[in-house]
Amino acid sequence: MTEQQLKPEVKPVQSHEIQEAIDFAMRVRSEVFSMIDPSVLPKDFQQFTEHYLDRNDAIFLVARLGEAGIVGSIGIMPYDGRIQAIEGRYSASTAAEIVKCYVDPAYRRHGIGSLLVQELEQIVTRMRYTTLYLHTHRFLPGAVDFWERQGFAFIAEEENEWQIVHMDKPIHF
Repeated sequence: MTEQQLKPEVKPVQSHEIQEAIDFAMRVRSEVFSMIDPSVLPKDFQQFTEHYLDRNDAIFLVARLGEAGIVGSIGIMPYDGRIQAIEGRYSASTAAEIVKCYVDPAYRRHGIGSLLVQELEQIVTRMRYTTLYLHTHRFLPGAVDFWERQGFAFIAEEENEWQIVHMDKPIHF
């Protein structure tokens, strides 16, 4: 594959693309997190329109690559304060949480994840957040390094079976 062939188009999901975006993300999630029941849709996917399309503080992007279709996804939503390990770190409505950053395994290590993050950051600067927050897992090969290369800093780690690493990054306007 040439570099030209691997330059996907990154755009927000439109209403007619919701099922395709969900199918992609759930397929990759089931490969990455085999311990999670793939038949149970996360709440944001059960109510995709309400979570990502009907509001101005959240968005879900997909990367499309010609005939391959969707090869990557990433979402943003207001951080809801639910995680005890970082309780009190962010004041209400100042932090956005990155969710469901997935790249099809066949297209990893070609810059698609970085492109998704860059596009998302451009959009987030217009949403009045001051911080991007995410959590990832040590057992995902290269995940922590990837986010560090994107400018995210380690803020906390949970040493349990999920090996959760919490990271954030200030938003520069």
